[in-house]
Amino acid sequence: MKPITEYYSEEQAVTMVGKGWEPLVRRVYNAKAGMGLIVGIIGVKERYGVLRIYTDFYDKNLEDVIIEVGYESETICPQCGNPSTIMELSSGMYVNACPECKKHILEEMFKD
Repeated sequence: MKPITEYYSEEQAVTMVGKGWEPLVRRVYNAKAGMGLIVGIIGVKERYGVLRIYTDFYDKNLEDVIIEVGYESETICPQCGNPSTIMELSSGMYVNACPECKKHILEEMFKD
């Protein structure tokens, strides 16, 4: 029987986001290891243009790192790591990207 909760290894977690956010994800894993925590990472994704990382157990110190990384992700392009802004494309759809990546995203969206 498959377990209800899937845990992400560090290498799996970094594949869930673009290269620009990889250092942020790795910082959470390094903090977790440095604290000696046995906390599972059960979710890594972008939501409303911000990096979200979910755990199976609450630890205040690790949560502080996760929150800090989330705030930082608001100004880092997930694709390339350059400075970025979050833009609402349509009702409830947000994109976090630098000007160059945003241009490519919009070109793809409005392609014939």
